[in-house]
Amino acid sequence: MNNNFKAELKELALARGMDMCGIASPDRFNEAPHGRHPCDILPGCKSIIVVGVRLLDGAVQVNFRAFEDGRRDLKGIYGTYGYAMLPNFELTYACYSIAQFIERKTGACATPCSTGPMTNGVQISIRHSAVAAGLGEFGWHGLVMTPEFGPRNRFGVILTTLEIEPDPLYSGKKLCNPETCGICAKVCPTCALSKNGDGEPLSGNLGDYHFEYARIDRAKCQLATLAMTKELGGLDDYVTSENPTDKEVWEAQTHMPVSEAGLQHHTSHNCGKCLSYCPAGNWGEKFKKTGISRGAF
Repeated sequence: MNNNFKAELKELALARGMDMCGIASPDRFNEAPHGRHPCDILPGCKSIIVVGVRLLDGAVQVNFRAFEDGRRDLKGIYGTYGYAMLPNFELTYACYSIAQFIERKTGACATPCSTGPMTNGVQISIRHSAVAAGLGEFGWHGLVMTPEFGPRNRFGVILTTLEIEPDPLYSGKKLCNPETCGICAKVCPTCALSKNGDGEPLSGNLGDYHFEYARIDRAKCQLATLAMTKELGGLDDYVTSENPTDKEVWEAQTHMPVSEAGLQHHTSHNCGKCLSYCPAGNWGEKFKKTGISRGAF
């Protein structure tokens, strides 16, 4: 496929409200778990298109109000505009438009993947796809970091049988240095992220890109994201163990009341500290130095 089509595709992504668009090739996913390789989802997949949208500074800053000013009642703004709903609606519509564009113009097959926590099923790792498409690199917290916005991005993926020249992997300035920073591990309310130097990090390869990031205790992370204790903003102490297992967390969810206020049965936007307090993406100027945040470390 010629470069003109690739340029048209990226222009369409920007016209649909995206801030970035990158292309990866299937060979960069050779270490993907069984069932998560692009060709497991779309046989004959030749290109992985990844689009990304920045999160509103104004949506992220309500986390500072919640954590620094005790305004937990404002977390719904982050949930709506920074997490579960609007970014993923925008990504869903953009992915659908791009898939339609490819099929109408070329006849190739294009499969948009689900985006965000409000969708059902997991087809492919969206964050690994974003890194494979050259949009950024992994931070210690395991989130994708871009030069412009740090970890404050959301991404969507379109798989296609159309062969498009892949973009180079990110090779710019290092965006995360856990040896000198480590803020994400410091602010985690349940100590779910391993600290740099504390055991072996998770690691792998996406083509020629080697990544390492913290080991994340999923059960502890869910305690905060789902607000499963009163201390973490929940209605009750649904989990009492300091080191719960995945099974304990899953069983506790069955006793939590189903939310009727949004699209999720159990709201998962109750934390976001690692994303909010990460200094990458000009965080100092935008937040701490302006007085929007006092910092939590």
